[in-house]
Amino acid sequence: MSQGVFDADKIKNQVVAEKETRKRFLTHARILGFEKEMQQLFDKYDKLLKNCKNEQERKDIGKLGAVEAYNLLGRGGELYVDGQLVCKDS
Repeated sequence: MSQGVFDADKIKNQVVAEKETRKRFLTHARILGFEKEMQQLFDKYDKLLKNCKNEQERKDIGKLGAVEAYNLLGRGGELYVDGQLVCKDS
């Protein structure tokens, strides 16, 4: 595959570990000038998840956090969480 060309279906199916995802988000937020806001977002959702024992609520809280991060990063395209489309820009 040549540089600059990618297979969207292949990317959709890749799962990146949470630690790596957070690192990438913080790096991108730093470049855009809102690393502090991204870290605050992570802290907010970590606290919510820490206090939640219901597995379905944990999944829903995670989706809300993903959507907030998606919005903070400027949106664009589609956001999938656990293989489910949760946000799509038209």
